[in-house]
Amino acid sequence: MARRSSIELTFREVAGTAPDSFVAAGTVVDWIDKTAYACAASWTRTDCVTSYVGNMHFTVPVPRETPVTVQARVVHTGRTSVHIQTRVLIRKEQGWVVCTECFMIYVAVGDDGEPAPAEAFEPQTELERRRDLDASQRMVYRRQMEETIQSLPEGMGSSEALTLRFLADTDERYPDGKIRGGAVMKWIDKTAEICAERYSGHDVAAVLTGGVRFYRPVTVGDLVEVDARLVLTGSKSMHVLVRVRAGDRREKHPAVVAYGLPVMVAPDGTGSARAIAPWEPITDEDHAVAARARRLRDLRNATLLTPSPITSQN
Repeated sequence: MARRSSIELTFREVAGTAPDSFVAAGTVVDWIDKTAYACAASWTRTDCVTSYVGNMHFTVPVPRETPVTVQARVVHTGRTSVHIQTRVLIRKEQGWVVCTECFMIYVAVGDDGEPAPAEAFEPQTELERRRDLDASQRMVYRRQMEETIQSLPEGMGSSEALTLRFLADTDERYPDGKIRGGAVMKWIDKTAEICAERYSGHDVAAVLTGGVRFYRPVTVGDLVEVDARLVLTGSKSMHVLVRVRAGDRREKHPAVVAYGLPVMVAPDGTGSARAIAPWEPITDEDHAVAARARRLRDLRNATLLTPSPITSQN
């Protein structure tokens, strides 16, 4: 097939699981993953697996019953990795409106399932060179975030927490049979949503999601454990740490698949968010987790505040 460096797809949700008129964050992430995967696979001409889902701040909610355009373009490549820049748009009377942007990283895999060399992307224009440099700079923050996540305590502490367990069974699969990163993101957002609702007592919505590092793929039939724990609150926000484990159903200590830190708010029905009761750390483990959560928040904000070098729709 012809190699392409950009792809655009259109989606529309008519019915869903969210309690309001907007598309759930996990569904939007899934649309992004499908579009970005198509772009990465077209560029590498081979199968790819999700390695990283970047942070997404929803500046505009994604409405149901509305065509949604997702754009993806190659902006940087490593030895086996392809960095994809995406954005989600809807058309309004004043023109195209960006709902969110996200950086995705995929790893090319060969027929043997091992990482395969990726065709190098050579920037040709000044804008492409800016995008390439921006992708390289974001890698520094990602490494710092990964180090912070790996230093987190194993326990769930004394805050609001829950664990969902289920057998992985979904049609959202890559061509090699592994479960799509977008499907795992849905599990992360849904578990964080339930945790935040249990804490606040209200329906919630994600205002910030993504920032997920994938350590290994999930296979159909794996026993999946999704742990969610409230780790930080703002005046109107709830930061929920989610850890995904998966493995054979007989495995007593399944391997870590991914981490995420969605930020949830409780809409009040008027376009604003409700005030949230503050969570105060109690145990030493609580304080350790809260400190690292603040560190992750600051690192994530640094990437969100970095101007994204996308200046036109094309």
